[in-house]
Amino acid sequence: PGQGQVSIATRFSTDSAWLGEQVELVTAAWFPRELRDRLRRPPTLRAPSLGGLWSAQPQSTPVLAGTRVVRGVIYDLFVAHQTLFPLSAGVTTSPPAVLTYAVPTSVSFFAPEERQSLSSRPVSLLVRAIPPRVAATLGTGPTARGLRLTWRAPAEGLAAATPARVELVMAGEGNVTLWPEPIIDWPAGVRVYPEPVQQEVGRPGGVVSGEKRFRFTVVPDSAGVVTLPALRYPYFDPGSASVRIATTGALGLVVRESAARPDRALLPVTPRTAPALTTRAVRDGWPVLLLLAALPLLRRPRRRRKVARPASRTLAPEATLRALLGTPADAAPERVAEALRHRGVSAEHAAGIAAWMARHQRARYGPASHEDVSPPPELAPVFDRLRRAGRRGILALVVMAGPLAGQGDDPIARYRGGDPAGAERGFGAQAAEEPHAVESWRNLAAARWVSGDDVGAVAAWIRALELAPRDPLTRLAWAAAEGVPTEVRARAPSIPVSRDEFVLLALACWIAAMIARRLGHTIAMRVGLVLAVVATVPAISRTLSERQRFGLVRPGAVLRVSPIATAPALAAAPTWTTAEPERFERGWMLVTLRSGARGWLPVTAVAPIGALD
Repeated sequence: PGQGQVSIATRFSTDSAWLGEQVELVTAAWFPRELRDRLRRPPTLRAPSLGGLWSAQPQSTPVLAGTRVVRGVIYDLFVAHQTLFPLSAGVTTSPPAVLTYAVPTSVSFFAPEERQSLSSRPVSLLVRAIPPRVAATLGTGPTARGLRLTWRAPAEGLAAATPARVELVMAGEGNVTLWPEPIIDWPAGVRVYPEPVQQEVGRPGGVVSGEKRFRFTVVPDSAGVVTLPALRYPYFDPGSASVRIATTGALGLVVRESAARPDRALLPVTPRTAPALTTRAVRDGWPVLLLLAALPLLRRPRRRRKVARPASRTLAPEATLRALLGTPADAAPERVAEALRHRGVSAEHAAGIAAWMARHQRARYGPASHEDVSPPPELAPVFDRLRRAGRRGILALVVMAGPLAGQGDDPIARYRGGDPAGAERGFGAQAAEEPHAVESWRNLAAARWVSGDDVGAVAAWIRALELAPRDPLTRLAWAAAEGVPTEVRARAPSIPVSRDEFVLLALACWIAAMIARRLGHTIAMRVGLVLAVVATVPAISRTLSERQRFGLVRPGAVLRVSPIATAPALAAAPTWTTAEPERFERGWMLVTLRSGARGWLPVTAVAPIGALD
């Protein structure tokens, strides 16, 4: 600075740099201490704002970097620092930095201020493009120094049909954020699902460096050896102005069978059957049950004398035709011919039936007519053909049911063949398809228990006990399960009667009480009403419990701020605790734990009791 003067200057750390090379831009302002002490407010320094460069560090607020004595005058040095990476070749000119301050005109507090502004001279940076011969070898590789590639995989290896995470770690100096993902030729027999990329950036010695982790979830199809491929990753080294190759060798991973835990014996599993009769009666036939409950409340209608009515001449044949066609619209005069032709009736017979339906329509809704509306002779053979077609359709359904029943046994074969993970997927699909079949939930619990998923097994057993509390296989497995907390065991039904059985019992007692009332048996009526109330209370309680959607938290779950694997963690979710879902989002659920904590968990971290969505 000049004697007692304010000065400002801007400098690049180098006059020229390669494309993508790290460059520093420093703005320095020298301020005399005597002048600064007179200011009522600190000076402001606006650093240059540049385009065409990637800013690895936002424009920092000017800081007091030091104090110097220059030619007997004390100066304070303010510095603003930026770290940049050029994105395009050519000359980049930095606009001036501006220093602004206001100097009072006198020592009086009320004296006006004289505003001063000082700008630095523009500075330029020459960004050199990568030479064409080098660029041809480089391809889409980045500019970096000392780049290294490393495969990271689970130390215990992989398991067949079981997801596992592998990482490709890229470490070195440079603009870590813009390093592109390498092209990976994955081996056959492996399903790969990319996950969010993680990166860690530091500035040791002022040089931007770090590591970037490309993460993948891999699922091997079968046991054996999976070889992660060797990789060659070209990058431009600005120090030697040449292309270097970062390499990593192939990594062989042993894929073991998805075997059961050796310390646990196989539990009994049975083929899936239809839900219990009581379950089907309540869950599918509830309209009929409501009608039966309301019938005793209806008054007995008075007997009226029957009035003879003339029978319709064509009602029976027309009704029979509608029943055989199955769809009322197909029995309309304008569509019946086409419907019969689709069912194999000849064109002549179909036309005759259509003409008869048209005559019947005119005689029924039109003016008086003397047309013959008696059934035509071709009606009987048409009825026979339609009945035979109906029987063939039923037979086809029976034949098709055989392969479907066989498919249901495939999870059992996997389970007994030592593949509990594959059996769990099959039993889970069966439970989702028929959520009221106790065998599906009991089998799912057995597969989870043998594979080591204790929390998931307990959740499935609780659901099975809700559907069939007296099922002997479920009760035996539930009693033998070890390590289940007491509060979790308390969620299983203690009374060996299901919700649907309570509903039917309450309905039977109600109907019996109403019959006793009609017959004048007061005591029997009162006993029936008391029993109906006693059975209704647990039925309502079980219904409310089933409507409360919740699950049990599996080990290692962590509540996160948002539904992203890299989101900040809120707290660890204790194993076995109850989680009630509020919202679902791309494989995540917003849950509230029993303790009141709230956050996001992966769907796989919660074992549902019943259906959660």
